[in-house]
Amino acid sequence: MVIGDLADGAPDTELAAESLLFFICVTVLGTQAIFVAVVMNRVNSRLGYWLNVVVLGVVDVAFLVLLVVPGHVDLIGGTAGPVIWLLATVCATMAIRREPVST
Repeated sequence: MVIGDLADGAPDTELAAESLLFFICVTVLGTQAIFVAVVMNRVNSRLGYWLNVVVLGVVDVAFLVLLVVPGHVDLIGGTAGPVIWLLATVCATMAIRREPVST
């Protein structure tokens, strides 16, 4: 929907502009999360941990409040992302608390 609309130029309605903004935000924040995970979390960086926990936590809470609770997105499909975030945060917290193994 959003990509096809871009072929016609700038969005002409408020809803189309908001959809494009949402798409851009989700893409940028998703790319940031993947970059932090690959570069920083792979080596157990505390900064990388907090970046992904806070940024993705805010995005997931906003998604739930603005799209799932009002019913724009179904409950099962809408909670999949936040549940994955919660599981990833639990795993990352266990990893960051673990003492490094000396070799």
